[in-house]
Amino acid sequence: MQDQEDLEMKALSAVADHMSRSIKSVSAEATLQEASRLMAALNIGSLLVTQNDQYVGILTDTDLARKGMARGINPETASVQSLMSSPIISIESHKTVEEAHVLMKGKGGEGFRHLVVTEAGKIVGIVSLSDLICYYASNFQMSE
Repeated sequence: MQDQEDLEMKALSAVADHMSRSIKSVSAEATLQEASRLMAALNIGSLLVTQNDQYVGILTDTDLARKGMARGINPETASVQSLMSSPIISIESHKTVEEAHVLMKGKGGEGFRHLVVTEAGKIVGIVSLSDLICYYASNFQMSE
């Protein structure tokens, strides 16, 4: 069984240690089909959305399914901007994994699975729910 001090240290692990620094993006003017194909090719679940060389939103696989397909939006003609989430929700890289988890859960159950990570306000990566699950699975043993 893990001792209390070891568990406390693991609980304080920084988001920066678990995020992906590989930031993939798509233009706000691109079609949803183009964005979906890019996500599939890269095997990722989110893209930051750019407009005029700035990040203006995030598009996720959940946005495509729940906002797009469920409402019958034509992915060949609809733009990324029409489904992206904005403003971008972020967390500073030095914050703990637990703080990221709480932020992702959101209030009232409207949580999300991707969180942009910043350092001094500049986007440096993305942490996903999958990243957090891997972290918890590898660091915390279930007790019977």
